[in-house]
Amino acid sequence: MSDTGPPRFTLYTSDASQWAYVPHLTIDEKGYKPSQYDIKQVGLVNGENFSPEYVQINPNGTIPSLTSASLPEPLIESADILKYLDFNHPKGPSLFPVDPEQRLKVEELIAHVHQTKLSTNLILLQARDAQELSAKKASFSKDFVNSRQEKLIRYGTTNPQIPLYTSRTRENGKLYHIYNSSAIGPDHEQFFADSRKGYKDFAAGLNELNSMLVLPYAAGDKVTAADMHIVPWLAHALWGAGGKAIDEFHPLEELIKKSVPDFKFGEKTKSWWRNISATDSFHKNYPTLH
Repeated sequence: MSDTGPPRFTLYTSDASQWAYVPHLTIDEKGYKPSQYDIKQVGLVNGENFSPEYVQINPNGTIPSLTSASLPEPLIESADILKYLDFNHPKGPSLFPVDPEQRLKVEELIAHVHQTKLSTNLILLQARDAQELSAKKASFSKDFVNSRQEKLIRYGTTNPQIPLYTSRTRENGKLYHIYNSSAIGPDHEQFFADSRKGYKDFAAGLNELNSMLVLPYAAGDKVTAADMHIVPWLAHALWGAGGKAIDEFHPLEELIKKSVPDFKFGEKTKSWWRNISATDSFHKNYPTLH
């Protein structure tokens, strides 16, 4: 880092991206000034994260990304972006503890919420039966799936040399078929079965998270990188289930209970949420759930 301050950077983000809030929380937790970075919004909801211009920055078409003249190439994973932001603004304690055992706990917690089986897409896009699918079709979910498919096909047609379009068109196309088929068929039944299992896995993941937490914050007595990752994940899940208030666990709890009748949010999770939601960085980024 130069004597004049941390290197200037550009954060590519979206208000609709849960993982974009890992760097947003970190920027505020570390005390970056607005004059030290630029923000560029990418239209995640309408599929503009798949535009050829953005794919040149992030070949996966995911959000967030970070570019800087100090970097040989863009950072395209939220965990790597957090580490960059933490290292390049050393004011205050690092978000990665010096103590090896506590550092390991931080890494374990981050890995836990990034598991594929704990993706909040389960809550936002999947359905366990025809009735739940019908409700999803009447929500923003169908427009989201359809917009992505339209953009993937359009960009893939004009840019056949970019492999992302082939793989993601196929992947999103499965959801597109589920959402746009008028009749329930074998693919839907498999989709429902996978979703039912998904909710059981999600409940197990929340229970495991509860047991892993080391209060008052996720990994002990100070805010760490673990908190910066768990907050966006859980906030997105709470919002996706219909929660409005910051401390409203009931809608997600009831949604999970349809598959796991005895599920309840753990007391450690609720206590951690109360503690982390009292921080300035949380208040700035989560005036409401999203």
